[in-house]
Amino acid sequence: MDEIIAQLVAGGVVDRSRLQGCSEAEIAAIEHERGVALPGAYRTFLAAMGKSPGGFLRGSDLEYSALRSLRAWAEELLVECDAALELDLADFVFVMHQGYQFLFFRCGVSDDPPVYLFLEHEPRVQRVAESFSSWLASAAQDEIEAVAALQKYRT
Repeated sequence: MDEIIAQLVAGGVVDRSRLQGCSEAEIAAIEHERGVALPGAYRTFLAAMGKSPGGFLRGSDLEYSALRSLRAWAEELLVECDAALELDLADFVFVMHQGYQFLFFRCGVSDDPPVYLFLEHEPRVQRVAESFSSWLASAAQDEIEAVAALQKYRT
């Protein structure tokens, strides 16, 4: 996690002073409320940047303040789309983007579970990463490249 944060800071994506992690008590509260044990890789993310990711994934809801609502929002989207997908009790929605897509993993599968994407108007869920940590590394790289391209465009 430290390496990803360092890359995000160096790439101009994240302002280190704005990073704020969740406390162990806050993480435990999420687990208690949802009735799941969160995977270690995700717990590490929450502890490092769960309350404020410092600009990472701007425009997406992934902060602690939104976590209690994400599953309900995802279920509303599934109904609106008349999707064949029904979330399992062990499925944990951890990001929603602009109300038309969300990412989730299944708790209890592994300490670093695969990540799945539901996208409005797509017929099925896509497995987008073999693990949460690989998804996080890829998302970080995408953001770094986007910032670099924007800076290049501006000069």
